[in-house]
Amino acid sequence: MRPQRAREEGLRSEALREGLTAALAGKPERLEDLLCRYGGGADPRPNLRLAAAFGAEIGARGAAAERLLARLAADDADPETPRVFLSIAAAFGWTSLLGTPALAGRAWTALGELAGDERAPVRVAAVEALRVFAAGAGRALALVTAAEGWLSLDDLDARFTAAAVAIEVLRDRRLVSALAARAELTGYLDRVVGEVAGAPRSAQRLDGRRRLLQALPPTLTLVVGAPGASARSAIEWFEQLCATADDPEVRSVLSSAILGLQGESIGASPVLVERLRELMAGSAKPLRDPTRLRPGVGRGKASRAMR
Repeated sequence: MRPQRAREEGLRSEALREGLTAALAGKPERLEDLLCRYGGGADPRPNLRLAAAFGAEIGARGAAAERLLARLAADDADPETPRVFLSIAAAFGWTSLLGTPALAGRAWTALGELAGDERAPVRVAAVEALRVFAAGAGRALALVTAAEGWLSLDDLDARFTAAAVAIEVLRDRRLVSALAARAELTGYLDRVVGEVAGAPRSAQRLDGRRRLLQALPPTLTLVVGAPGASARSAIEWFEQLCATADDPEVRSVLSSAILGLQGESIGASPVLVERLRELMAGSAKPLRDPTRLRPGVGRGKASRAMR
């Protein structure tokens, strides 16, 4: 982002600009007070416009803002208090540095930690900031590459949560279209599904895993239902997954994605949907005692979820 453009989109308040200047000089208290006062961090809808303006301003400051962003991101305030806005602002600040090659690596690492945050307002900010970033030309692939790196986070709950944020950002037709011909997209999705299936049993209690299971189906629906021949590789990958998946929760995710393909907004071929349902049926575990199957349960509407 060019400095002049950042200035046009940045902070309009002179008090906030002065506070930022002081914060960059090592005196962040005034800036933090103003951000908490006007950010609405504890509100149902935090002031993301202010966070975006702060990010634009940070983008014009470059490396000089790293220490400040690290301080704001590290603030672990309760999500129901105004101070949570500091981490919200940090998400937009770090995102504004992604376009600077010398800073991009550290920015992606910091964003991975924020994406894995257990506080909902911080995750919402990460999704919004990354969605705006990824919409730029050539940036969707950078997101997928970074998100794959987040799958190495040591904390399992944070790993799942960060993956859920990335999957939610990818729930965009423009991004899916930009990545449809790239093997990196299905490669990343395959690793995510593998993380779910290979997690220890104790992980079933993790909120991050639950978030990921909820985020996956609509994004998979978009990827598999993308128009054009370039989506063929995604369909082939998904078919293989349907034919081999044995983890119950992964199968539930695939089933929900197939149901989503039947929606009018997706426009997937009925032939494709039926083939996927057949693959799911063929890979289902046989009943332990088929004689206990109630009449009518084994067949029915095409809209019934496959397990």
